[in-house]
Amino acid sequence: MARPVSIQNEAILEAARRVFLEHGYKASTALIARKARVSQGSLFKHFGSKNELFCEAMRAESGMQKYEDDLLKLAGKGDIQTTLEKAGRQLLKHMQIVLPRVMTMCSSGVSMPTYDRTSGRPPPRVLVDALARYFREEIRLGGLNVEAPEILAHVIVAGLTHYVICDVLHHYRPGPPAAYVRTLVQVVLYGSLSPGAPAGKKGKRVFSNTSAPGADREGKVGRSRA
Repeated sequence: MARPVSIQNEAILEAARRVFLEHGYKASTALIARKARVSQGSLFKHFGSKNELFCEAMRAESGMQKYEDDLLKLAGKGDIQTTLEKAGRQLLKHMQIVLPRVMTMCSSGVSMPTYDRTSGRPPPRVLVDALARYFREEIRLGGLNVEAPEILAHVIVAGLTHYVICDVLHHYRPGPPAAYVRTLVQVVLYGSLSPGAPAGKKGKRVFSNTSAPGADREGKVGRSRA
């Protein structure tokens, strides 16, 4: 019994992804067909041209709307540092998948969409907006004292992007992903404490590290119990 078209499409796309990421756009469709265990005729039956196959294989739906909505639900709950560390780890995993595809697309010379298909926004803007929306809600609830939440979000995205680029291009990691995210979040939050911002006031959450006022024993950023 023949495999459903959708399953065969996915097998071809997965094989094409691996081949294009390793060899770039110059990779032959013959190699892709071999990896997918189909004939070239079958490959072009599902995808009309090499360009079409390349664009579909490298395209990555962001899935950021759910990420953004789930993150927003956490505003005002728990402590900010823990929330951002979890969100940062999820975002890093997403970027480890997407950024190699973006770099492959940029080096191919093939014209690709410069926006996210779901939102119509450029991919970096999608990531920044997700975090900035969370920050704005925390500001509204009194948990943060930040003048420019978009800039704070951009700093986090930039730090994660640099980690992935160094890993992909230079096989260099300054530390394990979880430790990197934790340190990045601590640095960003501590640097965002405005002069005169409440530290330890009841009902407020403050930025801290292990040496800053209001920090708990683990250096977490959480609701003050004072």
